Amino acid sequence: MNAKNHRIHAELHKLTELPPWGRAQGNHWDRLSRFVYRTETLAEMRQQVRRVVAANGLDQAAFAAYAIRRWYNFHTHNQILQMILAHPDVTPEPNRKHHTIDFYLRGLPFDLKISRFPRAYPRPFEFAQQHPHHLAQWQYENQSKQGRYHTGNRFFIVLHHTTQPKLVWQIRRDFKTVYSRLKQFLDAPTLLGLTLQPQSSGEVVRPWAVVLFCIAGE
Repeated sequence: MNAKNHRIHAELHKLTELPPWGRAQGNHWDRLSRFVYRTETLAEMRQQVRRVVAANGLDQAAFAAYAIRRWYNFHTHNQILQMILAHPDVTPEPNRKHHTIDFYLRGLPFDLKISRFPRAYPRPFEFAQQHPHHLAQWQYENQSKQGRYHTGNRFFIVLHHTTQPKLVWQIRRDFKTVYSRLKQFLDAPTLLGLTLQPQSSGEVVRPWAVVLFCIAGE
């Protein structure tokens, strides 16, 4: 691991709690908080938050929570993506700003999606474990209609804490556990074939999906 990754890991572990979004994630505040992509430390984050709040007349506590959440999610996502890209069967998407492709697994393009087990999912977690195809289909059909909406191939990493659900956010920075699960899967991947009919186009699409569970508390 290089020095930059060590520094980012240390900063991610300084968070004692992950603040709530406080509002639905939307394009306007996403644009205002784009600095999260180039900011590595929490001290820098606080400086950037104060600058944007002053310039736009925002509520500081609300915007700080929103920005820190995005910062944490971005950097944990990036660290996990680097783990995936280190596998010999994976190649990176040359355009780092591509909206629907992060990497290629054995030649197939995938967008990486890391999230907790969705609260709105209508079945218990145990059902999802036994029927990952159903969960993947549900994820596509209920995804946000904001900027990252698409029906291309997706690699879902689903986080779940069996005993303390409020601590599920910490799994994103438990890189040792995540790496172990990733290596096990990437050495012998199993892909799920889906059939979708988006209402916007009416055309049937058949993406490939991956559902990889990372579980704590067992």
